[in-house]
Amino acid sequence: MEQEKRGRGRPKIDAHLTEVGAPSRRQAINAMYMFEGVHLLSVAATDIPDSHLLYQSDDATMTVKSKNGILEQLGRMIEQDHFSEEDCVYIANLAIAALKNGSTSRDVEKAIRAIRLPMKEYYKDMDDLSLKYRVGTAIVELQKLGGANE
Repeated sequence: MEQEKRGRGRPKIDAHLTEVGAPSRRQAINAMYMFEGVHLLSVAATDIPDSHLLYQSDDATMTVKSKNGILEQLGRMIEQDHFSEEDCVYIANLAIAALKNGSTSRDVEKAIRAIRLPMKEYYKDMDDLSLKYRVGTAIVELQKLGGANE
């Protein structure tokens, strides 16, 4: 007697990428968010000076230079957390200032995540002052990475 197979694990999410571009589900999702971050840079190009520090493509040499982790966090803010474009542009400008000041892209990525996660919870419960405080201190930390308050 054969047993019927049950579907287990996470369902496939259509990230509009081929298997060649992203062999695993996690890589496909991360790449999707990264492309959303690049899209933000192109849409709000006039509001984000020096966006070439986050993403720069060179058609002559057919190369791309990008800060994937930072772009992924910005893409998550847009797609997953549904933040406003103004909030995302503000965070992108803070990230660029931090990179100009010599911070590593990994440190900036962690700082954006430290803003994004409590801010997402704060939008659900606007009366929680502890979440508001966590968001404020995380923003100040990213500003410090950019050289503010020195």
